[in-house]
Amino acid sequence: MAEIVLKNVCKQFEKDQYAVRDFSLRIRDGEFVVFVGPSGCGKSTTLRMIAGLEDISGGELWIGDELCNYLEPGERDLSMVFQNYALYPQMTVYESMALSLSGRKVPKAESRRQVEQTAQMLDISHLLNRRPGELSGGQKQRVAIGSAIMRRPRAFLMDEPLSNLDAKLRAHMRVELASLHQKLGTTVIYVTHDQTEAMTLADRIVVMRAGYIQQVASPAQLYACPTNLFVAGFIGSPGMNFIQGRIRRDLAGKVWFTTESGCQMALTGEQVQLLWPRYEGGRVVLGIRPEDIHAEPGREGIHAPIGGEITACELLGAETILHLETKDGEYAARVEPQHTARHGEYRTLYLDMSKAHFFDGKTEENIFYHWRSEE
Repeated sequence: MAEIVLKNVCKQFEKDQYAVRDFSLRIRDGEFVVFVGPSGCGKSTTLRMIAGLEDISGGELWIGDELCNYLEPGERDLSMVFQNYALYPQMTVYESMALSLSGRKVPKAESRRQVEQTAQMLDISHLLNRRPGELSGGQKQRVAIGSAIMRRPRAFLMDEPLSNLDAKLRAHMRVELASLHQKLGTTVIYVTHDQTEAMTLADRIVVMRAGYIQQVASPAQLYACPTNLFVAGFIGSPGMNFIQGRIRRDLAGKVWFTTESGCQMALTGEQVQLLWPRYEGGRVVLGIRPEDIHAEPGREGIHAPIGGEITACELLGAETILHLETKDGEYAARVEPQHTARHGEYRTLYLDMSKAHFFDGKTEENIFYHWRSEE
């Protein structure tokens, strides 16, 4: 096992065409790090540069105390698990898993012991004599992971390994991967576009956009303290609600967040201190999570009312997602499953203003980022 450090790494395909720019990250020994972002953000390219499957255009890649920019993939002592499993069709499961051991001249008895031990860990002992064509998608993925484990690498690199599985099996495999990481303690770098995988598996998440790192944080911190508008909108399902508006003070001297339609929302004392007078009359964006919009006003704190038409009610068993169309756009609210709202009704919901985020209308940076991250 080893620490992996990327220093100002970039990938340039053509003149002024970069897939990755100025990527700097220290991945601790034994850490589970997930790269997440929309298609084309550079997450898979970064993983491939670490693996040695893509050349590094600039910067440095260190694995342990070794500079690895120019090492061949086989010299880096990393195991990669691909989306398409990459199993040899003519080999049995046992032969696939034992392949790396035979290359290292491990005695047959010891090889069998290690394969059977790993197969038992992955619950595939009964599959050792089968070939890939006889396996389900989930079984193939377990075999691919087992083959990677047999190499005893310094780190595992995983490129969307669960994307070909159905939703139920993906959820099961997430639990299996998390348990496996706890048992092995090996460094894992994992690429996905699925934020649920990122939030449930990672020690830290790296959010990428257009080749740049947007934020690196634990799942809890990323959700509670997004550094900018992009991260706030990308993380969460349903995503954070955004409302355009300005910070204004009335004739009585009270400071409000005023939406584009003229709706006034009261602010907490801390919010007034941070927004006034710096953003007097300036354009800001209020962000609020669906779970912080309630069907009834709370007894404590400030709850700003918003009224509109219910355009959809999604009953998900343990919760209901209401979609409310207002003069300032559509809001998604996560409420109790027994809520009685119906499609087409006019309803008033209430924003818990103590949970609101505010973003600079020009830079899109979270105005309260440092304040919240220190709480």
